[in-house]
This record gives sequence, C-alpha cells and structure tokens, in this order.
Amino acid sequence: MKTISNIFILALPLFFFGCTQELSIADFADDFESYEVEYRIEGLLNYSDFSLSVIRVDRTILVTDTSLFNNRDDNGDWQSYSDLNGNNKWDENEPLNDDIGIGGGGPNAIPEGRGNGIADPGEPGVDDYNEVLPHIHDSTMTSVVLRDAGSQELVAEFEWQARAASFDESYGPGGPPAVAAANPYKTFYYGAYVPAPGFISVQLDSSKTYTVEITSVDGQLISATTDIIAGPRNLSWDNTTWEADTLVSPSNNYSLLTWNNPIESFYGSVEVELYFRADSIKDFYHFTRVAFQLDEANDLPLFRENFTVGFPLGLYLITINSYNDDYGSYIWSSLPIRDREVSNWRDQDGNVVLGNLGSAASIQFYLRLGSTNG
Repeated sequence: MKTISNIFILALPLFFFGCTQELSIADFADDFESYEVEYRIEGLLNYSDFSLSVIRVDRTILVTDTSLFNNRDDNGDWQSYSDLNGNNKWDENEPLNDDIGIGGGGPNAIPEGRGNGIADPGEPGVDDYNEVLPHIHDSTMTSVVLRDAGSQELVAEFEWQARAASFDESYGPGGPPAVAAANPYKTFYYGAYVPAPGFISVQLDSSKTYTVEITSVDGQLISATTDIIAGPRNLSWDNTTWEADTLVSPSNNYSLLTWNNPIESFYGSVEVELYFRADSIKDFYHFTRVAFQLDEANDLPLFRENFTVGFPLGLYLITINSYNDDYGSYIWSSLPIRDREVSNWRDQDGNVVLGNLGSAASIQFYLRLGSTNG
C-alpha cells in the first residue's frame, strides 16, 4: 500500500487577471489552527498469505507543518552528482545520483536544476517519505489483535515492525513505458503492525468475518470488522504459454489478459514490477481496477488488462489482487481525508476513526514479453 495520511502541496499558484503569484501553503496556517491530530488506520488482512497482513496506524498531519515540508534535505540522504573529473560541474557522462532536477515537460525536456549541486524541492531526498513517515507512524499501540467476529476467539496477535513493507517511487520525466522504465527510483520502507512470528501461518476462512482490536497507550479501544475475500480466478491470456511459473508472450503486447473476481466484490488491482534478479525488483505500475460487467461464461466480475505498445521486452512479476467490497470502495474513492462514510473503525464510544479495515487475496506469476520476431 502506497498511502499516507496527507497530501503533499508545497505551493499554491494564484491566477488573477493574467498575473501569477506563488503563495506558501504556510500562509494558510491560521485556517487550521483549531485542527486536532487524529488516528488514521489502514488495515488489510491477506487471505492468500496471512504473513503479508498489515495494520498501519498513522497520525494525521497538516500540509502547513513547515517543520516537515520545508523544501530541505533534513536527514542528509540527498546525494549530488559524482564529479568524476573534478572540474566542479556536472558533465553528461557523470552519474547524477539524486541531482536529477525537477521532472515535467515530457521525456525530451531538460529538468530544472539538473546537475546543479543543489538539493532542489522535488528531487529524491527532499521532503521525501524517509523524512515524513517517521513523524506519521504510531508505534505505541499496546495491543493489536485479530479475533473471530462470531466467537470472539483470538486468531492472531500483531507486533510493530519498523520495516513492515515497502514501495518504490520513480523520479524523472513522464512519457511512454520504455521511458518510465529507465527513470531512477527509490525504495521506501514504512512501519506497521504485522502478524507476530507465532501467527504467520494462520489461514483465514473466507466464510467468516474478523475483528481487529487496537488498544492505544492511553487505553483507547479501536476496532473494525471485515469479511474475507478469496483470490482472483480463471486467469486467461490468449496466444501465451506457461513455462513453470512464467507466462510467456511472444506477441509483445496486444494479447488480452482476463480474469474473474469472486462475486462478492468488483474491486481489484494489478501490480507490475520489472524483474532484474531476486534482490532487484522495480515497481513499474500499480493500478486499481473496477469490474463494470459480469463474465457471460460464469456470472463473475470480469477484469481485463492489456500491455500497450511501448512496454520494454523482458521479465515482469505480476500480482493480481482482489479486494473485498468495503476496502475496494475505500481505495477507489482515492482515500478522502475527511470522508468518514468509508471508514469501518470505531472507538469504544462509537465515534468514527479515519481509515478502513479490509481484506485482499492475490495470484502472482512471472510474465516474459518476447519479440514477435523470435
């Protein structure tokens, strides 16, 4: 999951009678002076592999918090270009490292600030997740447990892990997939509560509902209940063949991948990762899907995916996820900050807590795109 409890806005352009004025978001701090920090809890129980279940407890923050969003490299991890010839300027044959400039304008545009030796806002390492996430995560929960909602029997305990999961963020110009594949990227780790070692092999029952109970350090009890979704099924891709766990497509795009969700939900996602070797996998894209029709053959939600022209040939790791209806609605709604309608978390007094608890299941395989010329 690549979500955090805020929207990054560094400056607001104001257009009036053809003039443009750049205003700092901090100028609007007075509008939020009465704001109180809230919990935002996002939990996902994984039916296919319970060890991948995650409960993330965050504290909301304001974009007016200039102690975090200050356009500086606060933790010193920004790396300028490598001046290999010692001439104190960047040359085309020297590594840019984080000094890639501010992207935009397409693949042929020269990014502003590229190779200037200055940590510019928008470059890797400047107000990035490594600086912000530690101030958002709450690792102080005294208890995070999973119970069978019917019997209230304990199913699993969760514990805090500082590097619970990760995601990639690409930097550089936009453009076709072949250009995006060459963009530099960084892997960010985030903290969350994950199944304790004695519970990683738990197998959830898709016919049951489950409740997560969280107890805060001040004794507040927060809970949510969710149903369990089974995995995608009936994977089909014309003109391809299986070689062990790898789907081989000699058509270089144009062949249509289809699959079904269980009838309980019309929400899913596709994650495509470039595979270089076991310790080097790069997120290529991760896109939420909604099935708008039923498959005539089986009356199940129908999903389609096609690799369009421009995907580089090579090996990919594909993960197809199904989400239960409540969680699917939550992520499809773009995670609204103030919309409590999609949250199923409640405290002991019945008050709504931001976020959502849901379930997911997945199938995963490798895809090798080959040339039509052999």
